[in-house]
Amino acid sequence: MDTLLSSLDSVAGLLVLTLLAFGDTLIGVGFFVFGELAFLAAGAAFAANGAVIPALVVLVAAWAGDVTSYLIGARYGARMSLPFLKRLKRRKAWRRAKAELGRRGAVFVVIARFLGPVAWVTPFLAGTLGMERRVFLPAAALGVFLGAGQFLIYGAIGAQVMDALLPFVLDHLAVCLLLVFMILSSLYVWRRSERGVLLKGLQVAAITVTIFFASNLTYFFVLNSHAAQGVPRTSYASVCDAATGPFTVDPGTTDLHLPQPVNVLLLSEGTGADLMAALGWHRNVTFTHDEIGFGAYLGLVLQNTPPISELYLSSVPADSAHQMTGTLKVREHIRWWDMGAGVHLGAISKTEEIAIKYYSHLPVLLHDIDPKVDQSRALLAGQVDGLPGYQVLGLAALTQPVEDGVVADYETDGGILVLAQEGVALPETLMDCLRITPPG
Repeated sequence: MDTLLSSLDSVAGLLVLTLLAFGDTLIGVGFFVFGELAFLAAGAAFAANGAVIPALVVLVAAWAGDVTSYLIGARYGARMSLPFLKRLKRRKAWRRAKAELGRRGAVFVVIARFLGPVAWVTPFLAGTLGMERRVFLPAAALGVFLGAGQFLIYGAIGAQVMDALLPFVLDHLAVCLLLVFMILSSLYVWRRSERGVLLKGLQVAAITVTIFFASNLTYFFVLNSHAAQGVPRTSYASVCDAATGPFTVDPGTTDLHLPQPVNVLLLSEGTGADLMAALGWHRNVTFTHDEIGFGAYLGLVLQNTPPISELYLSSVPADSAHQMTGTLKVREHIRWWDMGAGVHLGAISKTEEIAIKYYSHLPVLLHDIDPKVDQSRALLAGQVDGLPGYQVLGLAALTQPVEDGVVADYETDGGILVLAQEGVALPETLMDCLRITPPG
């Protein structure tokens, strides 16, 4: 946007602004030229980089358009009036301008700049009716300064607002478009309905809910929204690299996407999926790794094993996702990421309710987690303790405690459960570099 505004101060940019501003006030052409764009753009350029020339150019060009229309009216007004006034909209503006010019003269030339279509015919009519130049020229200049000047101010304010809003809108473009579509659809239904206020409200609610669910179905089952993005994966060269994190995962990349903690670290020549299979956990399908049609989705829902929503660790989706047997509403979940060097990071939590959450690009209907994620971590530790082939090394103090509601929607003491496959070579520095406190 800054590059575009800077280009307005070039020869080509100034020429475009001149033509738009001049055409906006030229008789006949002004009905078809949206000159306000030139005034808004010039105001935005001034706010963005202090460019004064574009603002002066559009003001002078607009005044020149008024003067040209006045001169055309003075010379050819009587002859041009009849063909010009064929359209009803022009005739209405003509009659109003003629009546007001007769009563107020120069004052109306100024006021006309704020009256839409009337502004397009007033200079021409002033020339046709023989208004003196010494009266018209300063009045037109003042009218342009005030009328066009307001759009310069709007452009300057708009540039400041856009600087603040544009990054947000671009980050959340899908949500913004969805909200606009919902609002426009609701307004259309409200205005078209002939029912009472209560029934109108129910119709608006119904169309809003329909659009919400339609967007969810389209996002998950029609669009290829979960395709791999080719993001480089963080890879560890040694076990102790795990101390550098990252230790949070999230369902998107903006500040509105609520994070969840990485709270399990597995040292194994196998994978996190191998451990979960040994524990008897069910492996869930995911939208990133599996082809899931709507029929298949309904079947999984009936089995209380619906697909798990994606969480991303440094923009990379989990390699596998698993759940304990539970209900559709309450289940223990864990997702695993393979980090190399025999290190696997996991995020475990328990779902406790279904809610509308901001996920990837849209607000969708998803499970929400129980904030007390340390309880899920302790449950896993208890299951692994005594499991043949695996051992619990303790808790790694690699993250800070989080109080619920401070920086996330979970709470934790900050400890990361460290598990290891028996027989895996563990570095002598492991306890120190990962800051592990042995269990018990």
